[in-house]
Amino acid sequence: MKNQYVGDIGDYTKLGLLRVLENSGLSIGVNWYCTPDDANSTDGRHIEYLESPCATPDAELHSGLRSIVVDKQERTINALMDSGLLKNAVFYNKPLVLSSKNNPAKERFEWHKEALSCLCSTDVVFVDPDNGFIDDSVSPYSSKGNKYVTYEETAEYFTSGATVIVYSHKDRSPEEKYVSRLHRIKDYATVSMENLMCLKAHRYSPRDYFIIMQSAHHDRIKCAVDKMLGTGWKKYLSYRLV
Repeated sequence: MKNQYVGDIGDYTKLGLLRVLENSGLSIGVNWYCTPDDANSTDGRHIEYLESPCATPDAELHSGLRSIVVDKQERTINALMDSGLLKNAVFYNKPLVLSSKNNPAKERFEWHKEALSCLCSTDVVFVDPDNGFIDDSVSPYSSKGNKYVTYEETAEYFTSGATVIVYSHKDRSPEEKYVSRLHRIKDYATVSMENLMCLKAHRYSPRDYFIIMQSAHHDRIKCAVDKMLGTGWKKYLSYRLV
């Protein structure tokens, strides 16, 4: 997550989902996986939806993001956290910046342990890396490794008792290979197929929310998401087969 992404269409669907789960009675934790802005990138430009009438039941979310992006022009993660759009969430916003001159493996380990300690008491932990689950071609300790969440990190959140939601930006992989990344979590944590869910956000650049559910949360999450997708949110989100 970068400051330049705040209020983008991805934030609308992400926060919409988290607000639905929060309203269902689940406590929410967010690790933003903060990374520095990219001055040469146009990512985060999809804010046109804020100029149109709200098309979902969550007018408060639409209005709140419009206030941050259009009215105040304060596109920062801090502004998002201070907005109250997630009323009782716990946030971890320490940047994940790895230095090749030091010990990046140790830096990442310590950063993750601090995040885990901060968020482990919540029912749902949302991890928000720029790209998603790490690819085999990328080292988690490289200069680009901070754009990904590792399976080990995800599994530790799950083992702590949390349902974990992982943001994933759809790449050019074939569908089967792409979705298989979600299945790989079973190599790191004991989770059944019925507790794996994926929601795809199909506006503009495709992105997904991989959900690894605790059995104790399954029925509540499934009910909340089913109800959500029966409203105007179906224009933005749908199930992806896993």
